Amino acid sequence: MKVLNDEVALAKQNKEWRREYMILLMRDQENIDKGREQGLKEGREQGLEEGREQGEGRFAELTQRLLQDKRYIDLEKSATDSEYRQKLYKEYQVL
Repeated sequence: MKVLNDEVALAKQNKEWRREYMILLMRDQENIDKGREQGLKEGREQGLEEGREQGEGRFAELTQRLLQDKRYIDLEKSATDSEYRQKLYKEYQVL
């Protein structure tokens, strides 16, 4: 154990080693930060894509049901009025 303590004490006294260690530590932290940001970006992009697909699927289902019921005016209005579209989603229980 004394040998290890002596080596640690010696390393702490070595300014060049400490400088290299700090540079590596900072570089590692930068890489961690970059990786985290990249992961968040990819997660947001994936979430947006999934949301678009779900939204398109909901609107397609609503469209089909409105066409089956021959509610053409409601279909036209739902294409431009999001509040009205939400009302129709509830009415037809399109989740």
